[in-house]
Amino acid sequence: MNRRLLMVLGVLLASSAALAEEKAPEFSGPQVGEKLPPFTTRQALGDQAGKEIDLLKMAAGKPVAILFVHEVNRPSVGLARAIGNYAASRQGDGLTAGVVFLTADATETTEWLKRASGALPAGLPLGISTDGPEGPGAYGLNRNVTMTILVGKGDKVTANFALVQPSLQVDGPKIAQAIVDCLGSGQAPTAAELEKLAGPRRPDR
Repeated sequence: MNRRLLMVLGVLLASSAALAEEKAPEFSGPQVGEKLPPFTTRQALGDQAGKEIDLLKMAAGKPVAILFVHEVNRPSVGLARAIGNYAASRQGDGLTAGVVFLTADATETTEWLKRASGALPAGLPLGISTDGPEGPGAYGLNRNVTMTILVGKGDKVTANFALVQPSLQVDGPKIAQAIVDCLGSGQAPTAAELEKLAGPRRPDR
């Protein structure tokens, strides 16, 4: 009986350890308080298509929100659209924001962006990292996450979100609140309000 009990306890402990390992937080990009180095993205859409820009240079020390998309799927595009549209609405308050897609095939991703433009945020830069799928080398981005979202001011990170499974309902309000805190004004939208900003869901193409 004791031996069987020990075996059961051993299995339970192993399962607990495995669950703890699975739930360990992922880290990606500069952490809170660390510097936001300059980097370039190549714009994919609109009049600025093909032009390289530097979001940090554009922000000039003022609040900035950068959405790195490591993997394109329904949750990542939905969250990028909602937060991107909210960020675009705060540009008049001094926020600079942009969405940066990380890819090994810039041509294919550019074509996808053109086809999917109706499902993407409007009114802010949508670009492709000029540093390939790893993103800017100085950022230390984690390829195991689906999105890395950074909010900062004074060229330093004020909030970092490394998302393995992006959720508009769970992560959206936290990210919006981080933008509000960085700007020092306004009220963060609720999950329901962010869902409206995300617009109707469209089938993957």
